[in-house]
Amino acid sequence: MKTHSVYPLIEDPLPFPLLNDTFFSEYSQDPKLIGSLNQEMLHLNHKCSYKWLNQPRNEWNFENDIRMLVITWNMHGMIPNHSLKRLFNIDILHHDLIVVGTQECQRSIVTSIFCESKNEWEVKLQNELGKSFIKVQSASLNAMHIIVFAHKSLIPKIRNGKSYTFSQGFMGIVGNKGGIAVSININEKIFLFINSHLESGQNSESKRQTQFSKLETHFESQVSSNHNHVQYDYLIWTGDFNSRIDDRIIPQTIKTHSDFFGWLGKDQMYLSRRNKLNYQSQFQEGMIFFPPTYKLLQYYNSWAVDQDFRVPGWCDRILFKENKKMTLQSTQQSFQEITSKLKLQNYDANFDLLGSDHRPVFAQFTIAL
Repeated sequence: MKTHSVYPLIEDPLPFPLLNDTFFSEYSQDPKLIGSLNQEMLHLNHKCSYKWLNQPRNEWNFENDIRMLVITWNMHGMIPNHSLKRLFNIDILHHDLIVVGTQECQRSIVTSIFCESKNEWEVKLQNELGKSFIKVQSASLNAMHIIVFAHKSLIPKIRNGKSYTFSQGFMGIVGNKGGIAVSININEKIFLFINSHLESGQNSESKRQTQFSKLETHFESQVSSNHNHVQYDYLIWTGDFNSRIDDRIIPQTIKTHSDFFGWLGKDQMYLSRRNKLNYQSQFQEGMIFFPPTYKLLQYYNSWAVDQDFRVPGWCDRILFKENKKMTLQSTQQSFQEITSKLKLQNYDANFDLLGSDHRPVFAQFTIAL
């Protein structure tokens, strides 16, 4: 299902499968694979894997692909007192760009209304990554936070860091729901990174659709204004989308359930995108081969089935989109679409990181500039 390969990954003939009807049908017909995945979900014994294992390059040039790690994590109002080594694996993995989007970061949502600083979390991340990584830009809103780090070899190629916020809480003022974003230039390409925390609840999918659409319109407009009216090239969206399984699930169901793809097929985000409800339909997402990342016990990989029971969900997701701009070819006087250069190489969840009722989800990309 997953293989480790040595960089450069541009030679990999099989990009990571995307979550769509074609792959969904293909994988759901493989009894051996489905049986294995169902056991992983049921027992929460999932072990994440990374796409490549290699040491950092000595220098960066125009011929290199950028290797990017993107992480999303609802932290349940805490900062881990343990090492994040298993999240970054700096000793054996190298990424040129690392983006970390968090929700309920460092403090609870209520406390964050009065104290929004995420300085302690940023210091923790910087200490974990070491001196080879430099903070490029960050943004905060209430308990949401997003930060971009770049390896020192890539720093000379980066400029124009901007941050943005958009509140969607009470009366559009409180930032308990909404989104934040960061945009940067790498060479002549504009990267837009968004992090959001959408409405919770089993019956709130319609409101989440509306929130997402407004966030996308707002941030795209802001980025264009701040980059000389030029649209972004790459958009990576992290967040707690609060997508739930559209089914009647009770604690006893979890204990006896054994149909991974049955649940995934009823994921509200998947259903919305498949039905093209003007909600993320233009975005891509990797095929999900990991259990729902919510709601778990804080310090054990077990479902929360007591009085605080919630319907499980793949709440924590990473979406992406490339703005395939059209170029005029003077010789043919016709438009030609640029070939996709943003490639998903891995999509997984890390169940080794405890302390929250969510588990982190990460994606690895390569971008050919």
